[in-house]
Amino acid sequence: MADDGIIEHQTAAALDPVHYPDSDGHFLPDNPLQAHAVVRLRTSLEEHFRHVPNVVLEGDMFMYYEEGNPAATIAPDVYVVLGHDLGDRLVYKFWEERKPPDFALEVISPSSETRNHEDKRALYARLGIAEYFLFQPDVNRAGQRLWGYRLWGGGYVELQAGSSGELVSERLGVTLRPEGAHIRVRNQETGKDYPWYGELSDRNEALEAQVRRADHRAEAEVQARREVEAENERLKALLAKSGLPDTQQD
Repeated sequence: MADDGIIEHQTAAALDPVHYPDSDGHFLPDNPLQAHAVVRLRTSLEEHFRHVPNVVLEGDMFMYYEEGNPAATIAPDVYVVLGHDLGDRLVYKFWEERKPPDFALEVISPSSETRNHEDKRALYARLGIAEYFLFQPDVNRAGQRLWGYRLWGGGYVELQAGSSGELVSERLGVTLRPEGAHIRVRNQETGKDYPWYGELSDRNEALEAQVRRADHRAEAEVQARREVEAENERLKALLAKSGLPDTQQD
């Protein structure tokens, strides 16, 4: 039996002649500082949701919020939609998905700071995005690095940061903390930090080195036992030839 949601989506798509582009040719922010921060955050969140079904975790995907108007689009650097399956659709149309993101984050640059703090904050609140975070990755700039807002009564209220500048995302169940030019993600339930993609390789190499050292120790112990046993056999043979009693026997 065909899925009603699939049929409904296909019908809506067939009736809508407006073209909604799925790409502008840019897959990450032009600024490499922003791009690295986005990639590390996404890999951490992917690990956090690795065993959670029906989670949309995307970034830089076009999201259209006015039917028939391709100019009405946003593309957060990272966004999460809980309890939702996007399937193989290449754009996110609010009127078809019928669910706004639970979380959106923008990595800001000096040229985009005002737009992200003011214009996007007002728009994201209007669209019903439950949590909106902003991160400034440049460690050479003084002042606050991470901001967070939670939807309340039709508008956003600002979250209060902890002593290390960390903020809690209640929707995602994580703590976000500035660490250098990146965001460290901590699982609120377990209290463990998620490694970044570069650290995963380093950690795997360290584990492999530990295994190799353990194997070498085990091989050395086996070899030592063999040498002791061989020496005991040699001494027993000498004693047997000399006719002296074996003092090791009961």
